[in-house]
Amino acid sequence: MEIILFIFLVVASITFRIFQPKIKGYLGEKSVATIISFLPSNKYKIFNDLLIESNGRTIQIDHLVISIYGIFVIETKNYKGWITGSDNSEYWTKNMFGNKYKFYNPIKQNKAHILALNKQLGISFNNFIPIIAFSNRADLRVNTAYNVIYISQINRLIKEYTDIKFQENDIQKLYDKISQLNIVSPEARRQHISEVHNIIATKEQMIQQGICPKCGHSLVFRSGKYGDFFGCSNYPKCRFTKPIERRSNYFLNKLAKKFIKSLLK
Repeated sequence: MEIILFIFLVVASITFRIFQPKIKGYLGEKSVATIISFLPSNKYKIFNDLLIESNGRTIQIDHLVISIYGIFVIETKNYKGWITGSDNSEYWTKNMFGNKYKFYNPIKQNKAHILALNKQLGISFNNFIPIIAFSNRADLRVNTAYNVIYISQINRLIKEYTDIKFQENDIQKLYDKISQLNIVSPEARRQHISEVHNIIATKEQMIQQGICPKCGHSLVFRSGKYGDFFGCSNYPKCRFTKPIERRSNYFLNKLAKKFIKSLLK
């Protein structure tokens, strides 16, 4: 009985560790959806978990707020710990008690979403207002001129924008057009997740082969202030970097994922 309990606890711990980022992301998006729902409905129209197609790919946008003052494109990051990075960094860093985790620069991620909306709606890029919202448990130490804020500050920031960019009758037209673009089919959304996983897998495969997934040049080993990493040989034209994970953590994660897959078969 004790052995069964031990195995159960190990499996539960590994499962939580693997799916923890998804759980945190989901909770973060739900909290933002609740917060922006308090914006005056006569002034702001809201989309949560928007999925649109662009250049043959699907793009998922956490939150979109439409108003006469612009279209607010919100990317949610439900992280805690020290958050460091800059506008042009390929990756930002989350530091929790010395344990560092790299994640793709959310400013660049948000910009890609805006470019997709810009193409689909035919609206000037200047009419979009990017917002990156982190959990209040994070300690933001980023070097940026963009709207990188805490989740609790979202509504206040949105209300600070008072320059009129659209006419009142344009808002409903925009809302209707975005509603038509929004992909609501569960099958299509599952396909989107599969595509994202395939892109990540292809990127990782290229890195393992020593190829930069951004420009196709070779990768070279480098050491920096924050540890060892692979950098593009085409630097400074290409600033792609990939932190080198500690071998112990790397193999632990691989074994954990294999173990979970074997249980799900």
